[in-house]
Amino acid sequence: MTSITEIQELARTLNLQNIAKGVIDLSNDKESNLAYLKEILQKEVDKREEFAVLRREKAGRLPKKEFVKTSINSGIAWHIERLEELEWIEKDQNLIVIGKCGCGKTSLAAHLGRIALEAGIKVSYNSYEDFLYTIDNKATSEKQRRRFRYFTQSSLIVIDDMMYAGIREEDLVKFYHSIMLLNETRSIIFITNRELSSWVDAAGDKHLMQTLIDRITANSQIIRLN
Repeated sequence: MTSITEIQELARTLNLQNIAKGVIDLSNDKESNLAYLKEILQKEVDKREEFAVLRREKAGRLPKKEFVKTSINSGIAWHIERLEELEWIEKDQNLIVIGKCGCGKTSLAAHLGRIALEAGIKVSYNSYEDFLYTIDNKATSEKQRRRFRYFTQSSLIVIDDMMYAGIREEDLVKFYHSIMLLNETRSIIFITNRELSSWVDAAGDKHLMQTLIDRITANSQIIRLN
């Protein structure tokens, strides 16, 4: 049986304040009319949420890649199922995804990002090069300034192709400071085809690179795909 309170709650969600606050009297309506009104309002709420997810997905730039769980072993599948619960994002934990090219690293990140989007969480996907470009140009480009603002508003940031081709010393300094700014109040997924131990060897400033590794792994989970 549909109650007037249920109708008012749906109206409040839709910002229909006259119904929500009782200015419009529903008490004399027949039950069948109330049930129909609830159905219509619920459809409006569902449709708005559907569009909101699409807007967040477009703004987040998640790759349209499908992750296939059947291709991985049971231990990793179990780990991924725990990640799908999103508790790690609630705790502002990072995720480091390591594996060879073509093993599904990006599609896994996109899969987790999509689940986060559907839960109402803002997500931002970027390649390392795109991330660095935004950092370099946020002071001079309005587009990149808006993009960086979106980083700061996101609860989950994905950075793909980390250390794919090494890193220049001047870029490492900028990247380090940006990650330190973003790291403690959100989760970051780092996608890389190199083991973390090899990141230091690929950097000119080995001390700064080791400090970066220590910071991003201090509150993180690591998952390796073969």
